[in-house]
Amino acid sequence: MRMYVDLKSKFTGALIGSAVGDAIGAPVEGWSMEMVSSVYGEKTPWKMIYGRYTDDTEMMIGVAESLIEHKGFNGANMARRFIQNYDAKRGYGPGSKEALKRLREGEGWEAASENLFGGEGSYGNGAAMRIAPIGIVYYDNADTLREIAYKSSHITHSHELGKEGAALQAFSIALAVRGQQEGMVSALSEFVRNDVYKEKIRKIAILLDKEASKKEVIAELGNGEAAFNSVPPAIYSFLRFDKFEDSVVYAVSLGGDTDTIGAMTGAISGAYYGDGAIPTDWVERLEEGEKGKSYIKRLAEELYHLKEL
Repeated sequence: MRMYVDLKSKFTGALIGSAVGDAIGAPVEGWSMEMVSSVYGEKTPWKMIYGRYTDDTEMMIGVAESLIEHKGFNGANMARRFIQNYDAKRGYGPGSKEALKRLREGEGWEAASENLFGGEGSYGNGAAMRIAPIGIVYYDNADTLREIAYKSSHITHSHELGKEGAALQAFSIALAVRGQQEGMVSALSEFVRNDVYKEKIRKIAILLDKEASKKEVIAELGNGEAAFNSVPPAIYSFLRFDKFEDSVVYAVSLGGDTDTIGAMTGAISGAYYGDGAIPTDWVERLEEGEKGKSYIKRLAEELYHLKEL
């Protein structure tokens, strides 16, 4: 059943939802599912220990800033934003860290990531985790969304699996903005071009039909840093529940790359339910400051107005 949520609320929900999911997952990043469960329990309402976001949100902010400044995609500017915002204490992954180092040393935005990992490029989730602004701005045009998702990904993650993972996450957010929860799996299956992701989407449908255990979900979809092991469990976590809070708590409870899976689940869920569905105390705990929650909300509003142009 589709639900009506104001478009502006969906834009804010996607960005704040991503930041909240990131901050909730950050304290338990790298923990196993069993360790998360033993410390926090199965359904305990989540509490952000610090409310501090990670590189996921910092890079998402850079994507939003660049889209707003250029009223669309500009690779050189987006790369520059990533460099300007870079804070090593946010916990950047090896692929993004090395690509940003090369960019700072003067390599072009289209070349910096291509020489990583023996020339194959990174297939990590560093592009997918930051893609929410592209998912909301281009929610009504799948072809343009894919094109911009690929270009944005290429700045740090040039491997096909990294780029396709970013596009899949962006399209999931786009479908959520459109209110298409029912039929999302079939729409994603039609959208995706890579066989690895096609198989993961097929498994999502099977797991949803039988309400699988967490161990089954991790075994079939993953919970790691590769895009193909983190985007699918985020989509599954959104589709399994009908509340923002339940989806994000479940995503983080899977363990592994919890901040990123939490962020991506939060982005999809926030885009679907709107910012009003995000627990108030979660938002209150999210860090403030120069580029804290108020700034992120402002970026969402500017992206909404950009869409109106």
